Order: sequence, then C-alpha cells, then structure tokens
Amino acid sequence: MTEVDNFLIGLIEQGKIRNLDQLKSAYRTATVRTHPDKVGSDEYLGTFLRLNDDYLAARAYLSRMEASAAAPANRISEKPRLSFFRQIDLIESLEMPYAYHVDDNKDQIDATKALARDAIGQWKPEWLELYIKADADLVAIKRSKPSGPYLKNALGLNLRPLIHNLIGYHLTGRKLYGKQAHQNLPGIMHRLEQDGYLNLKMFLSLLIEDMEEGSAVLE
Repeated sequence: MTEVDNFLIGLIEQGKIRNLDQLKSAYRTATVRTHPDKVGSDEYLGTFLRLNDDYLAARAYLSRMEASAAAPANRISEKPRLSFFRQIDLIESLEMPYAYHVDDNKDQIDATKALARDAIGQWKPEWLELYIKADADLVAIKRSKPSGPYLKNALGLNLRPLIHNLIGYHLTGRKLYGKQAHQNLPGIMHRLEQDGYLNLKMFLSLLIEDMEEGSAVLE
C-alpha cells in the first residue's frame, strides 16, 4: 500500500489532521466497527490490521512532517534527551509488532536507530550499551508470532501502549501520558522477566524513573 492509498495520510495532507491526538481520534473512529474486542469475534481482524498499518504509516508521516517543520537547519543543537524520544517515536511507527513489511523500511529504521544511539550516547552514555541490548529484545518481541484469543496475550501488543505513552509524555509534556504509562506496568514487567527479556525490563525501568525529571520537551 502506498502513502497515496492511506486515507489517514490523505487527511493529514488536507490539513484535517494536524497532530497526534487528532490522528488517534480518526483512527479510533475508523476501527470501532472492526476491533475484535468490539465485534466479539475475529471476523474483521484482517480489516482491523490493515487499518492499524494505515495508522502506523500515518504516524510516521506526521512525525516526518512535524520534524521537518519544527527542526532547525542544524539539528545538532537539539537537546539529546528530546532527540532520543523523537527518534524512538519514529522507530515505533516503522517497526510495529508483526509488521511483515518491516524489511521494506530497513534502511530508514537503521538510520533512525543510529540517531537514537547518538542521542542517548550524549544524554546518558552509561545507558548506551543497555539500550542496544534492550532494542534487540524489543525487536525479538515484535517479530514473535501472536498468541491468545484476538492477540490479547501477545507481549508486543501489551508493550506498545507503554512505549507510546512514554513517548507521548516526553514529546508533549502532558501528564496524562505519564499516568497512562504506569497502567498495567507491574504485569508487563513481570512478563518481561518471565520471558527472559531482562535488558528491556531494566531499560524501561530506567525510563520510568527518569520521568520524575519531567518531560523532555519542557526542559
């Protein structure tokens, strides 16, 4: 599917979607009749997953537009903590769980991860090695096959809201994202430990603790 075929990207280009909250609202409206939990079966699961692909592609598109509009000519001056969360926001949009097209975006993903490593190397150099290992854990989780009814028990899908709320908090400064990041946190951390993803568990714990320093965008 091309960007032209993506109706959410079309709404962005028309100016009807201008920020992440508006994109999320449009996505929820589009999926309300296809979500397995709403329908009570997986009859429309294929359509739901295609809409999910549309949303993630549109999120990446919106991130690129915002970065292009807001970034100074010389991005080296951007604060490394904020830069790190900008990069992982784009990575999450490109590298979703069960994204069979992820290899098509490999060059962009690799380049964005290099920028994320540079940013965290400036912000928290002592975290760099752990971040690299945690990222390897997260890639393995995203590429694992879903399990459980309607994919409910898939660890990758449980992690996505946590990571997206962490990113949302740092890129917007909204405390609501910070509160939502703590939802289901004990269960997720237990599952990570149980499944042997200890580096990812440790890194996420550090990011949760770091939230006490305030959001990156308001520094």
